Amino acid sequence: MSQPLLSLPIDVLNIINKAMPTTLFQQLATQCTAVSFLNTGISNVNIKLSCEDGDKVLRVNQPHSNWCDRALEVECWQAAIVANIAPALIWVSDDKQLYLSEFIDQPETDWSIFASMRSHLSLGQSTNQSISAVDAVPLLSALFCKLSVLPVPEKNITVSEQWQQYAYQLDSLTGSQTDPQWHDARQQLLRLNGLVRHWLSQLEACVLLPTFCHRDLTPHNLLLSGRAPQQLLCIDYEYAVASHPLFDLASVVASHQLSTMQSNQLIDNVIMQYCQVASLTDVSAAKAALPAAINCFWLFSAMWALLMAAKEPQKSTQYLQYFTKYFTLITC
Repeated sequence: MSQPLLSLPIDVLNIINKAMPTTLFQQLATQCTAVSFLNTGISNVNIKLSCEDGDKVLRVNQPHSNWCDRALEVECWQAAIVANIAPALIWVSDDKQLYLSEFIDQPETDWSIFASMRSHLSLGQSTNQSISAVDAVPLLSALFCKLSVLPVPEKNITVSEQWQQYAYQLDSLTGSQTDPQWHDARQQLLRLNGLVRHWLSQLEACVLLPTFCHRDLTPHNLLLSGRAPQQLLCIDYEYAVASHPLFDLASVVASHQLSTMQSNQLIDNVIMQYCQVASLTDVSAAKAALPAAINCFWLFSAMWALLMAAKEPQKSTQYLQYFTKYFTLITC
């Protein structure tokens, strides 16, 4: 009798054999009827295991992703599980290289259909139609309601600190880069420094307390569970820290294709929620600072792409294209 689990690449099987308890491995080998790769990312590989006792996701974290605090990631994931906004985490290897979690089916709507890339100026352009019969606003608002009261992680990174960290890393890499395109991109970022300081001042002025911040709430990291009651679940807590309450809202608004009315409703709902839990000073100041948060979301994305272009030269062309795409969404 064939065992599909054994068809995994040999390097993955070797990692599993070393880290996973024998009883769990044998159980998976017996129950697994098919394997399929969901995605191969920069920092991890996700594999769907179709199992008789319920489908699962095996995540293999790349060894070079040492920038990620895996212990903090697991801690944040577990906090989200308690709040019922994350897939169950079945097992974690001692070295945090392997995660086994439940697979979340999306029978009605794959949330990634909402994927878009928007500057804050595009939010004011008239968009009347929603792209889905699913009303995204109540689902996203409910998600933010739960995120806003999650335990605040010990690791705290302000938006100013995040900018400074990225800028420092780019400075340290500048001398070793030979691609003129890379240096042109770096100069484009440096020319924004005055504006960036203004955006950061705006954001710091409207925050009272840092809150749980996922920092990557794009549609690809949200799943619409088919279970009743219908709700959104978050995955991928690699970047989660305590940070500015507006950053997650900015990432959703900037990366979701919502109608103008939907965007405005979501912004009103979420800012009110964060004011009620005393994370933001007041509604008007937070709304005024949201364009700055959206600009910072795309700025950090562009800086990340430029960092990756330097660290992975074999993929530099691809990352420089990402840089250009993200940079053009920053509006001055």
